[in-house]
Amino acid sequence: MSTLSVKYQGAEIYDKVSVARCWHDMSAWGALDELTITFGDTDNLWDGWAPKDDDVIEVSDGAARTGKMYVRDVAPRSSAMDIRAYPVPHAMREAKCRSWESIRLHQLIAQVAQEAGMSYETYGLANSLYAYVEQRNESDLAFLSKRLTYEGASLIAFDGKLIAYSGAWAESQSPVKRLEIAPGKDYEFEDFTARAYGSCLVTDGSTSATFSAGQGRQLKRVLDDRITDLAEATRFARGLLREANREVATIRLRTDTLLREWAPGSVLEIDAPAAASWDGRAFVSRLRHDYFDSRSKIWMTKMLGGY
Repeated sequence: MSTLSVKYQGAEIYDKVSVARCWHDMSAWGALDELTITFGDTDNLWDGWAPKDDDVIEVSDGAARTGKMYVRDVAPRSSAMDIRAYPVPHAMREAKCRSWESIRLHQLIAQVAQEAGMSYETYGLANSLYAYVEQRNESDLAFLSKRLTYEGASLIAFDGKLIAYSGAWAESQSPVKRLEIAPGKDYEFEDFTARAYGSCLVTDGSTSATFSAGQGRQLKRVLDDRITDLAEATRFARGLLREANREVATIRLRTDTLLREWAPGSVLEIDAPAAASWDGRAFVSRLRHDYFDSRSKIWMTKMLGGY
């Protein structure tokens, strides 16, 4: 008996429709989670239901669940309906222009969350004070993600909540699972560590600073955003160096089962007889649940080591 559940606007619809495809892509950074689902619709039920932007859909299978997802794209076709949904309402993706003076990072997160009707949590994230911050013709989502990147942090949206976390803090957590990558598994890996940046120079045209983490090329970034002082510039350089280097070594693994209790942003202990250089701790950067085939694909990165 299937344990799959599909709720639309709070009502269970799985027994009324035929699910032909259902992917949930999750990311620890750089992209919103995305639900892509195709329904068979020979009875033309969806036309009567009249789906629209920001309707809420949620898929679950045991401990695996998408949380609250807001419908963005609806594409009816012959005897089928394609729906794409994201974990934030569409208003969070509309461009805005505004500014703040003497405001802390957690206040920015709280304001953006409140305006979107969401709650928020922070983990390992310093409550930095900014003399001046400007949002220039960019969405709340892009604005907040960029600001967190400067601080070496990332943003995850899940189930009506914005979660902001420090990358160094997340990598310092204890492993939540152990994963064996044995010969015969469906995996592939890339390691471009030799191409990693060793330092980052940041400037806004008047204030500059460099953060170094070892040997390697220098990343140079000119920011449109105002930098208050040398300490802030150094902090931003560290955050941008983390962003540039966090995916220099990646491994992708397809599984024959649904990894119901796994999530991006968590730490794993890897035992890799087939790829011994990966033995040890790794960070889950992306995860795809295929609810239709009951399989998962997981992307992992190596730890950056404290910056």
